[in-house]
Amino acid sequence: MTDKEKKYFALTFVSKDRYGIVADVSKVLYDNGFNLEDSSSTLLRGFFSMILIVATRQDYTEEEIKGMFDKLKDISISVRKMNGSDATIAEGLSYVVSVYGSDKPGIVYKVTDYLRSKNINVIDLQTKVAGKENKPIYIMVLEILVPENYQEEEWTMPLKALSDQMGTDIHIRQIETYEF
Repeated sequence: MTDKEKKYFALTFVSKDRYGIVADVSKVLYDNGFNLEDSSSTLLRGFFSMILIVATRQDYTEEEIKGMFDKLKDISISVRKMNGSDATIAEGLSYVVSVYGSDKPGIVYKVTDYLRSKNINVIDLQTKVAGKENKPIYIMVLEILVPENYQEEEWTMPLKALSDQMGTDIHIRQIETYEF
């Protein structure tokens, strides 16, 4: 299947966690001739969530695709047709930013708003509340892409200052990327 023949769809699934969700969803896709192009999934407070980019040669409507999953009544599904030519390739130097501290509103907003102001692209975000019930610890881990012409101190020093203002700890490290 060439790229011009492909019709792309974004599928989002959310369900109370149970065994076999990925197998059930991927069987429907396989039985209907979809190719799984990209995926991300995680468990969020006991709910399994999964986002897939799939491709097919068929001219399915969004409703037809949603109907393919009718037997999976315990899973919430959304379908959106994507224009493959709208996809962008993320570029830049890869970093991981980890933020730890007491749980309070605004941590995600303040950090991501700062990154946006510097044109730094967030490509992955994970958050968790860990620790003991009477002393929860908020953990946020972001993978970001920094423009290659940036000096590290230009954006890391203000970000560390922001972390100090919020009363959190922050760790920033560049990660190596590998080509396959």
